[in-house]
Amino acid sequence: WVLNKEEFRDALRLRYGWQIPNIPAVCVCGKKNSVDHTLICKNGGYLIFRHNKVRDTNAAFLREVCHDVKTEPELIPIDSSQSIPGNVEERARLDISARGLWGPFQKTMFDVRIFHPNADSYKDRDIKSVYTQHANIKKREYEQRVIQVEKCSFTPLVYSTSGGMAPQALAFHRKIAEMVAEKTNEDYRDVISTM
Repeated sequence: WVLNKEEFRDALRLRYGWQIPNIPAVCVCGKKNSVDHTLICKNGGYLIFRHNKVRDTNAAFLREVCHDVKTEPELIPIDSSQSIPGNVEERARLDISARGLWGPFQKTMFDVRIFHPNADSYKDRDIKSVYTQHANIKKREYEQRVIQVEKCSFTPLVYSTSGGMAPQALAFHRKIAEMVAEKTNEDYRDVISTM
């Protein structure tokens, strides 16, 4: 990551919970602006930018050790005789697909989800249950279609804006780090720390 001076200062302020100067008092959506609001507001494109950056970074990690890595692969259309729960849209897409992560020729499809743990709806919830909730939403939406139609496995990649990740995402990163370390003869600890 390359940050200019202002971005670096803002990153430090975010990390330590300090105020960021010169942010507008009111968001374009009309609500009071804050760091928390910026992380959940659907206006301005930040949510999409953040999601796509995480998707593209994960795809880059996969390209180092896997084959046939694609971003936003279209799913095979479902014919009318198939009864599959979840997303049945004709042009449905997932975020990434790759071969060789969980098995030598096994294809896996991945979908990224990022949530903000400081949102009001999570304030009284255990963080593990929030990760589980979001992983289960992704599984309900895509898992059966991926297994039954695509004939491959599905891994939801759930992250929080505070830097944490669900168990499936943690397993994903550990496996990639293990494969990169083996391929490059680097120490696993060095590889996982740079991820």
